[in-house]
Amino acid sequence: MTRDKSLTSEQDYQVDLYLRQTWYDARLKHEDLVQPLDLNDPKLVKAIWKPEVYFPNAKHAEFQFVTVPNVLVRINPHGEILYMLR
Repeated sequence: MTRDKSLTSEQDYQVDLYLRQTWYDARLKHEDLVQPLDLNDPKLVKAIWKPEVYFPNAKHAEFQFVTVPNVLVRINPHGEILYMLR
């Protein structure tokens, strides 16, 4: 996480951060998988349930959109999901 443009008189600040979440989804448990499965297709990433993240005191928030999505979804054989986003 990087902090930028600190305005101490207003007590505001901006951050760029990498969001990393992990959870278990029994519906995606596949013990016949030998190694984790990485999802690269944005349609598949969109189809997976993800916890809703919010920052209660945020004045403004946005995701960084570039030509290549800054997202990684990894499904482990025992149903653990790793979701990383910038």
